[in-house]
Amino acid sequence: MTYIAMLSRTLAGRGHTVFWASFRKQYPKFLFPGTEQEGECAAWLDLPNSPRFVPWSPLSWWRTARDLKREAPDAVVIKYWIPFFAPGFFVVTWLLRRRTQIRVIYLLDNVISHEKYPFGMFLTRLALRQGHGFIAQSEQVRRDLFEVLPKTNPAMVVTSPHPVYDFGEPGKSRITKSQARRELGLAEEGLIVLFFGFIKPYKGVDVLIDAAGPLQQEFGEDGLSILIVGDIYGEKQPYLDRIAASGGSEIVQLIDGFVPDETVEKYFLAADLAVLPYVSATQSGIVQIAYNYDLPVVTTDVGGLPEVVHDERTGFIVPPRDSRALATAVTRYFREDRAAEFAAAVRIEKKQYSWERMAEAVEQLAGGNAEPAEKAEKGLQR
Repeated sequence: MTYIAMLSRTLAGRGHTVFWASFRKQYPKFLFPGTEQEGECAAWLDLPNSPRFVPWSPLSWWRTARDLKREAPDAVVIKYWIPFFAPGFFVVTWLLRRRTQIRVIYLLDNVISHEKYPFGMFLTRLALRQGHGFIAQSEQVRRDLFEVLPKTNPAMVVTSPHPVYDFGEPGKSRITKSQARRELGLAEEGLIVLFFGFIKPYKGVDVLIDAAGPLQQEFGEDGLSILIVGDIYGEKQPYLDRIAASGGSEIVQLIDGFVPDETVEKYFLAADLAVLPYVSATQSGIVQIAYNYDLPVVTTDVGGLPEVVHDERTGFIVPPRDSRALATAVTRYFREDRAAEFAAAVRIEKKQYSWERMAEAVEQLAGGNAEPAEKAEKGLQR
């Protein structure tokens, strides 16, 4: 919701009327592997919103399409990342495509899901074929789109990187690193390495935990700590067992649970380095949160991550599933005193990741600068 709120705010600031029809729920309780799926945006991000879409409720699909038709927008922007939502997206967009002139724009986090879903490719193809235009948030996502829909008209696709996230309250000065640590109950002394975000198997948190042993040997129990913050999708105990067996349990702190928007900023202000040890990825909004706070990143050479984290400039790139290489990169960052150099490069790099650029991509596709997917495919088939 935070992403859509920030995009909505930008579009509204550019003179557009924004109608937000969000999820009522994303998953049935018995299928949801995390702890919180109804987190609200910070008060300063809140915009008029009418939650109505439920992925497993055909009645909600019809109501969503009905309400969108009544509002009669020029375009509907749908954020896509997993096939579980595809049947509902397909029905809503099918109804809009056949009874209105509303343009359907898919904003793509992922095209090929990190997790396996029954009939995942079929469902993704079914939903995305209804799009008039697509915004790919990395070149990897763009390539995946053409893999799933090879006959897509390239003129329909705009590549616009994931914008930076600013979780600060407008008009309020940022707190200091020491204050952020105090408010989070963290030690004010020592270095903090931060993993932040949903904790899922493809995020490689186990690799970071395995790097704790070498890092504890290098920095000691008080010199550096690894802070793992996020909602665990699955069982918590395997992570606790891995920490206990890592040889670095004294420096690992696991903070499990959903983090409200109002608290996110504090973790990034408290940290000295962000680490994304992903074993697969297309792109990641976590890099853009880190960049907003001028925080360099150590990550892996997977998907679209090397498109935004530049090795030896804004961070380090290491092979996936290699805890020793990850520990070495973190050690180099601090021992070689690269913080100021990398942070300066981050300040330059992040200028291209603006919400204005994303809004321009939406405007371009909403203005009819691309053909509908079905026409493009028929034209190519001829």
